[in-house]
Amino acid sequence: MPGTAADIMTRNPITYHVPSTVGEVIKILIKNNITGLPLVDQSGKYAGVISRRDIFENPDENQTAMVMRRAKAVTPDTTVEEAAREMIKQFRRHLAVVDDSGNVVGILTPQNFLRLVRERFGKLKVKEIERSIAVPVWEESPLSVVSFIMRVSKAYACPVIDINGDFVGLVTDRDIFDNIDVRSKFQFSETGMADDEDPWSWEGIRNVVTYMIEKSNLELPHTPVKRFMIKNPVVANSTDTVEAAAKKMETGNYNQLPIVQGNGHLDGMLQDIQILSVFL
Repeated sequence: MPGTAADIMTRNPITYHVPSTVGEVIKILIKNNITGLPLVDQSGKYAGVISRRDIFENPDENQTAMVMRRAKAVTPDTTVEEAAREMIKQFRRHLAVVDDSGNVVGILTPQNFLRLVRERFGKLKVKEIERSIAVPVWEESPLSVVSFIMRVSKAYACPVIDINGDFVGLVTDRDIFDNIDVRSKFQFSETGMADDEDPWSWEGIRNVVTYMIEKSNLELPHTPVKRFMIKNPVVANSTDTVEAAAKKMETGNYNQLPIVQGNGHLDGMLQDIQILSVFL
């Protein structure tokens, strides 16, 4: 049974260096289809973590300012319980694993814990664990308004409801980006990409939607969100076991699941980072 960070971490993670620009970091995230990475200093020692959410939430900051809020790392010998508690404390989805010399040897995300969650706490019910606050949006809300709500609430997945308050779908930052054409608006040079590169071949481009909207003055259409939402999203029932919910997250690589009651009514949202509360 895994007991330490070394047992479950992703080894030899992609890293980048400081100093560098936010644009350079974004290029690495996109090209490797990842949402965050550890940064190292000029001597190759751990300097911090930067993620797409850091960029989303602080679009006007440079990379140095973001890294100054240095995220505490864990060691390979840190127990999985301690690592989970540290991730919840920071409420960050990327936790660096650093050896005694300050070298980055691994990285942890909530996905690394899900198999262990299923094995140890699978019989618990979803309704017994902490859940995040849901930020529903009306299906007739314009896409531009939904994007603003996501930025301000820092909820990048919103349940969609109809005029009666019934749950009818889910919209995420990636779904918004999937359905708008920004080729003519976005200047790729802002992210440090060469003009002849083809970022559209990188699925990870969805990871930087808000940065792109901020930096390119992209005007989102006023089309109702119901045109863009996922109409039949994967959900968890409040009476489901944690094992079932974690399995859905692990299999689909989902960061969150809408929680519904037996009658199909929305009951909240379950984020993968909050499912780690079982370790508390």
